[in-house]
Order: sequence, then C-alpha cells, then structure tokens
Amino acid sequence: MAGTSEKLTDFAKRGQEAVSSAFDAWTDAVGSLASFRPSAAEAQSLLDSSYGAAEKVLASQRDFAKSVLEAGVQVVETVGEQADKVSAKARTTATRTPSV
Repeated sequence: MAGTSEKLTDFAKRGQEAVSSAFDAWTDAVGSLASFRPSAAEAQSLLDSSYGAAEKVLASQRDFAKSVLEAGVQVVETVGEQADKVSAKARTTATRTPSV
C-alpha cells in the first residue's frame, strides 16, 4: 500500500506542476499584451493558441484524475482483499475453537 500512496503523491505533484506551469505561461502572455496591439489575424492566432494551451491543460488534468482514480481503485481492492483474508481466517479460527 505504501507504493500506492507514493503514486498518489507523485500524481498530485505532477498535476500541481502542470497547472503551475500553465498559469505561468498564461501570466507571461498577458503581461506581454500590455504593449501589444494585434491585427485581426494576430488576435485570431492568439485566441487559437490560448485555447490550444487550455485544451492541453484540461487533457493533463483529465489524465491526472484518471491516474488518481486508478490508484484509488487499487487501494480499495487491496483493502478489500486484506479484509477478506482476515475474515476468512477469523471464520476458520472460530470453527476450530470448541464452544464453552
């Protein structure tokens, strides 16, 4: 289970880094617009590239969420398997123990 915990931590860190990087790129782009007077074609290109960057961030977040979900499912399955083993062992022990 420690491996799953490490995976979740790694996924969270990578997701945070991706969002932080996208935000940094966005703030740099907005900062450069202060003196920028685009033509219609340049504005269209800027719009397309902005939406392209947003699509990449969203895809990254989707992949991150899927990874977290997969790791969570693995944790639940592992805990369930362990509970089944403990339960089976308890039933076996209970059937061997004579009643008083």
